[in-house]
Amino acid sequence: MKLEKNEAPYLVVTEFEFFPGKEKTIVKIWNLSEAKMNLKESVLYKAIKKNTLVLLYKIEDFNELQEFIESPELNQFVGDVSEYLNSDFHQEIVALVKHVEPRKNLLPTSEFMQLRHIEVPLSGIENYLDWREKTIFEYVKRNDKVKSFVAFHSLFSSTPGVLFVTEFEGDPDEYRESFLTQEYQKIIKEAGHDHIKGGLNTFEYKRVD
Repeated sequence: MKLEKNEAPYLVVTEFEFFPGKEKTIVKIWNLSEAKMNLKESVLYKAIKKNTLVLLYKIEDFNELQEFIESPELNQFVGDVSEYLNSDFHQEIVALVKHVEPRKNLLPTSEFMQLRHIEVPLSGIENYLDWREKTIFEYVKRNDKVKSFVAFHSLFSSTPGVLFVTEFEGDPDEYRESFLTQEYQKIIKEAGHDHIKGGLNTFEYKRVD
């Protein structure tokens, strides 16, 4: 099979919805929490067009993840912020597949990032992988709005499939518009017709920690 997922380290993505006006309170609690101190590498972003925060952190093995999610420090953080949340935690573990536009760290560190989730039926995954090399990845490499673009694939997730984690700087609207060209719209149409199940789930985020 052409889909080759790198071994650890893995990326953990945890997103949760907050009640309007509670973002700063949650961010402050996180930054002062022992749960954050227990993570070697983490970053917190807020969605630009919805009331969610997303925590990304790196794990070297599953024992490390188990220790963190079962820790009293994380339990304390969850207890401290639960009254401000309008959702449960949506969590996934993804493995690196390819650095399309490389960055030094597995985690994004720039002011802005974008997450794109795509589900591709495994019956068509090999054709999709060949297709995206010639279309999506070639377009990304020519897009000067993209600072880094890294392809992952789910290991454990409620939204299985592909995850692209992109870094960008500057105006988020200008970044989004860079993917609204006729060329890229043709790529999206091909993807929806030939490869993707359930559409494209794309959101931009601003760093808050």
